[in-house]
Amino acid sequence: MKFASFLSLLHLIGAPLLLADQKPNLIVYMIDDLGWNQISADQVTMGTHTGCFITPNIEKIANRGLSFTHAYTQPNCAPSRAAMLSGQYPARVNNGVYVVGNLNRYKKPGITKEKARFKGPLQSEDVASSAITIAEALKKNGYNTAHIGKYHVGGHGTEETMPENQGFDINIGGHSQGHQPTCFSKKSENGWQFKRVGQGDFDRFAEPYTQSYAQKYGIPESQVGKPKHICDALADAMEETVQRLASQKEPFYLQLHAYAVHGPVQSRPDLKEKALKRLSPQNSRKANLAGFISGMDAVLGRLLLALEDPNGDGDKSDSVARDTLVLFTSDNGGTHGDNLPLRGVKGMFTEGGIRVPLIAYWPGVIPANTITKRMVHGIDFYPTLIELAGNQWTPPKKNHPLDGESFAGILNDPTSNSKRSPIFYLFPGYMDVRAQPCVVIIDEFEGKRFKLLYFYEADQWELYDLSKDVGEEHNVLKKHPKLAADLSKKIKDWLGQKHPTWKPKFPLSQKDGKPVYPRFL
Repeated sequence: MKFASFLSLLHLIGAPLLLADQKPNLIVYMIDDLGWNQISADQVTMGTHTGCFITPNIEKIANRGLSFTHAYTQPNCAPSRAAMLSGQYPARVNNGVYVVGNLNRYKKPGITKEKARFKGPLQSEDVASSAITIAEALKKNGYNTAHIGKYHVGGHGTEETMPENQGFDINIGGHSQGHQPTCFSKKSENGWQFKRVGQGDFDRFAEPYTQSYAQKYGIPESQVGKPKHICDALADAMEETVQRLASQKEPFYLQLHAYAVHGPVQSRPDLKEKALKRLSPQNSRKANLAGFISGMDAVLGRLLLALEDPNGDGDKSDSVARDTLVLFTSDNGGTHGDNLPLRGVKGMFTEGGIRVPLIAYWPGVIPANTITKRMVHGIDFYPTLIELAGNQWTPPKKNHPLDGESFAGILNDPTSNSKRSPIFYLFPGYMDVRAQPCVVIIDEFEGKRFKLLYFYEADQWELYDLSKDVGEEHNVLKKHPKLAADLSKKIKDWLGQKHPTWKPKFPLSQKDGKPVYPRFL
């Protein structure tokens, strides 16, 4: 029986998706600050992308895989990564990461510290060392594990939270760093380096482009002798790691977390020139971003080739492509330009800050060119991957309960009408002009999707019908008071749940320093 047919049969009879000896390799390719519409795949963006950004490899996996049109994450880099690693909302003690830095990032013309009614509580910057990360859980399910690139939620003052101490057998570049200081290698007295990037782990890939390298990867001859770009160095590290992991008998889990397209936005020159020809000389800034996005798309292309031929000898008999699930996504909404038709940008709790592209690609298993509107959140990756790994070992609910819900069944049957539980957000502090203390719920009611938000400063609720108002332009609270009250109660129940690990942090009153709960409807 073919592998895909076997999975279909298991799904129909309600059995686990995979048997112990058929565990797939699992890869999460996460881009940094890529907006929902900054790709050229029609399926994911529901046909709303502008055409400014050309991503043929993303189109390829969308055409051959499953696109999620309503995938959510946290609105900021660190909390998104913490949520995925832990499978938990920030309100859990093993997570506790609400924002990059601290929760008192006041900035004019937003609410200043002097005018704010509240102050943010202390928070963590790392996933706790006591947490059972997705890497640790997969290791207990028989996986080898690796992390490449940006990590951000480990190493803030302690080595215990570094990737190599949180379940990763291989760590290339991962530590507390939140972005790349530079995108190009530079020659120093110690040779070519990516100065201050990834603890120097990418320096061994920093040599300028050679003739053979350019020919192998389709890079114009004009780049020969020029400094290496960080996207290509990331791909070099990925190919080396895939070859190593694929040669072992155990399945593997790989986190490939790009530095692109976080600022500084610096495209490889030839990719920028190509974008300029498509756009116009007046669009130099957008062309630079478009070239940067093309660079991260090229990494995806090299990943797909590496899975087809892990040792790169031209003989595909060692291919692991049909044994590997690739999840492509972003850590939050875009920050360079708009995310139209979505409202807002990275850091905001509007759709432009929290909705991200998500594509699942698994040749022969996931039906090609399929789309699902089912809601997914970054916390769902953990239970999904554990289910695909066979669920032989799951974290104990007493010590590490999972807030996420598996979407493994959707991968095999995108037409399923299964409904996800509500998605919640609690933000107890301030992030410059973009975010203030708030709570949010996204839920479905009679086939429609609604979003209810409470803003502490204004002591105000807002309700949006996302089914027909994706831009969140019309507050329909007065039109649906009962629905708003029902959603408000769900938030109250969520915040008030009882569990040893459930420790939500609320805004603190400027007057007496006590936690302040929302005023529920």
